[in-house]
Amino acid sequence: MQQFRGDIELVAVRADHAPNMARWMLDPLVRNNIDLRSEPSLTRTLAWIERVQSDASIAALAILQVGQHVGNITLDQVDTHTGLARLSIYIGEATARSNGVGRTAVYLALKHGFEVMHLHKIWLIVHEQNLAAIHTYMKLGFELEGILKDEFLIQGQRLAALRMGMLKARFEQNYPEEINGRSAKITNLNFTHDSKENSSS
Repeated sequence: MQQFRGDIELVAVRADHAPNMARWMLDPLVRNNIDLRSEPSLTRTLAWIERVQSDASIAALAILQVGQHVGNITLDQVDTHTGLARLSIYIGEATARSNGVGRTAVYLALKHGFEVMHLHKIWLIVHEQNLAAIHTYMKLGFELEGILKDEFLIQGQRLAALRMGMLKARFEQNYPEEINGRSAKITNLNFTHDSKENSSS
């Protein structure tokens, strides 16, 4: 049984999270891993937050460690007909990397996606050189679904993309209901998901 951190909480992204997000986008590691192509700014970040707050098909979540904002995780491209959604994550604070924060956040997002959003599968894209992330996803139980050649272009280098997925049935088989003996902490979410509305994009 995997052990997850007990000090991680996911909350809906708010405007007061924008300064951290804009600062993290200046980090080449973050920008390259999420394939950000536009020039980051606080204004653009605030506009993005406002947009996702009004879009019921996007679960944009801030990752808190002991109450401190350390990164973001998002479920988007929700297709309510097939029950599929894309997951993306970044840990902005360097001190919060490589110590289980991201792995716990992904677990919490999966739990929310399957139990609250009633998804059938959650998928993601990661470039071939992001070995730490690939290792984390595989350890969590994601399965490799395909390799897309030359999908990323980072500093003039073309990289393959790995598409990985997690089925709800696999998640339910692999994981208990609680983390470290207590319920998963996902709070302050102000969006809803109507299963009758197709929000695919």
